[in-house]
Amino acid sequence: MIALQWQDQVLSLLDQSKYPQEESWITCTTVQAVAEVLSSGAVQEEKIAAVAGAYGYCLAALAHQDQLQTPAFDQALEEAKNLLLSSRPGSRDLAAAITFMEHPPEAYTRNVDRLTTLLATAVTFDRQQVVADRNTCRNGTDLMGDGTRVLLRTDRGAFHSASPSGALGIARRGFKREVLEQVTLCEGRPSLTAANLLARELEKDNVPCTLIPDHAAATFLARQGAHLVLTDGILAAKNGDLKAPVGTYELAIACYFHSIPFYAVLNADDVDLALESGAAFGQEEGDPAVLTAGLGESVQGWTPAYDVVPAFLITGMITDRGIACAPYEETLDEMVKHTPKKTIINFDT
Repeated sequence: MIALQWQDQVLSLLDQSKYPQEESWITCTTVQAVAEVLSSGAVQEEKIAAVAGAYGYCLAALAHQDQLQTPAFDQALEEAKNLLLSSRPGSRDLAAAITFMEHPPEAYTRNVDRLTTLLATAVTFDRQQVVADRNTCRNGTDLMGDGTRVLLRTDRGAFHSASPSGALGIARRGFKREVLEQVTLCEGRPSLTAANLLARELEKDNVPCTLIPDHAAATFLARQGAHLVLTDGILAAKNGDLKAPVGTYELAIACYFHSIPFYAVLNADDVDLALESGAAFGQEEGDPAVLTAGLGESVQGWTPAYDVVPAFLITGMITDRGIACAPYEETLDEMVKHTPKKTIINFDT
């Protein structure tokens, strides 16, 4: 589902918390409005939040264009930056978007006014994300042969600015290329909220799929099998350890036991070479209230905020710049430092 639109200097954001029960759009004409939406929970996908932040930065510039050549303009942008970053504390993607806006491509700064440069930079950031997503999908489907059966463990990809991304996008492209035979979706939440949403997106493209709960994944792999399992990662460390949604670790163990290739899907920009291992991710805990709502005080809940999957359980990492495999210390370093971002012209091939 397309979740972001920028048209006539107006940003429209889909209220992801209400979809699919209701398709409600929020219109933003000021940076304050964008920050409010980003902090409200209406935008759940971090990549969409980052693109929204870039356009929000532009809205601040547009609001002060009469001060373009004055220190007041710089002050307004600084205030917009702080406002946006505080709306989503700790977001790597949003921080990257703001940094990109502060340092436009050199070609954009020549012979044009600063406002035009900022607008072009935001559009470029948006399109770069689209290109990265589609290159990732290309690289993922390169692993598939005729009759491929794939199991997806993902909470991502349903919301995007152009086309499904991540593991979902790979499955969608594989079906369109007629190499994918079966798609199975699994998810840890009992309601299968995200899996149902992803199934709806596949249904739009007439891609048949099967839904199973996470606790049935190992049994599914034992009885029916899969040629590969894909999961969307959040962040990867230098040694290949993966930060991923809860439930990914046990699925990786099941794949290891059944000798089924297990691939993480993420952008190369989501590899942090400054983190030596998964130990640097910490051990954050989720809100126990999601488990104990309606129960008495004697009942306690515990849930991790995310899983850390050891690198030895991961067959490879599918990114927009290629597929990295062990030894990750070498392949990830080469990919991040020396492999340029790719661009593609024809998105249909």
